[in-house]
Amino acid sequence: MAVTLSYGNYQHADNEVNVNVSRRGLENQTGYVFGYIETWSITGIMQADSLTALKTAMDSLENAYREPNKNLVWKIGDTVIHQMLNQSTAYGIRVAVPPHFPQGDAPGELVNRRHYSLVVDGAFLYPEAVNGTAGNPYIINYESSLSVTGTGGPTFGHLPTLTGRFQKQQLTETSVVSAQQTGMKSGIGFCPTPDPPQSNLAAYEKVDRRNIRYGNPRRYNNTQFEYPVYWNYTFERNQPFPAAP
Repeated sequence: MAVTLSYGNYQHADNEVNVNVSRRGLENQTGYVFGYIETWSITGIMQADSLTALKTAMDSLENAYREPNKNLVWKIGDTVIHQMLNQSTAYGIRVAVPPHFPQGDAPGELVNRRHYSLVVDGAFLYPEAVNGTAGNPYIINYESSLSVTGTGGPTFGHLPTLTGRFQKQQLTETSVVSAQQTGMKSGIGFCPTPDPPQSNLAAYEKVDRRNIRYGNPRRYNNTQFEYPVYWNYTFERNQPFPAAP
């Protein structure tokens, strides 16, 4: 049975190619694997009866793989052994290494045969990432922090003197306590909702200083893929904040 490989409408000659398929995990910043990148390393030997026919075949190969986002299908007879379908990928199929010809001095090279190599890859998401929605996107990255300044205790200043060191003096019996809650999320395919202010702090928010920032979607293979959002909330109180529940 013939071994065939097609990329979009381009069909390699029967039994012309060898294909090695490898995979490596797609992981977020915590090391959680939410999908994988599949890489096809393709090698082949094209043959022709003349140099002119060989050059035509080389040009056809190079032209076919100049276009990204085409389906790649490897079959033996009528049985599909492996396939990468563009619509099933996270951000399309890439020709990571275009066709090249590494064995220029091999016997018969550029007489009636031509060795070539190329690499194609695509990213695939596991179901929990694929099935995200606008209201519930899959979160690929998440960060959150809270900083508190002050204790609500007295404030002090240092007053200048005519001679000698500045003199420390209490200015107020109590002081304002402030807090800042910051964070970010990025979702696959959709922009997540920012975290709300922490429940123990919400009543003390300075709402005029609330800041929500939607970053430009991060693009892979010229496809919008990762959508980030950032938040920053400021709180003030005339005594320490209530403890978190």
